[in-house]
Amino acid sequence: MPVVGCKSPSPWGRWALRWGAPSAVVALGSVWVLEPASLVGAGIAAGVALTALLVFVGTMPRRQPPARQRARRGAGE
Repeated sequence: MPVVGCKSPSPWGRWALRWGAPSAVVALGSVWVLEPASLVGAGIAAGVALTALLVFVGTMPRRQPPARQRARRGAGE
């Protein structure tokens, strides 16, 4: 049930704007902008893309057990 007048309890929206979209842009842009023509260039592009992927995954919000979510919802009442 949505709470009227309060922020969403899900942190995914903020995460997507702050970390998700920029990481995806860097990962995809590293190949498109660099256009690797050599093995070294391909390695650099792959390294940049993998680093962006690690940032993407490492900053994802953690799942909370259902009991903790209920306790958090109950605290605001």
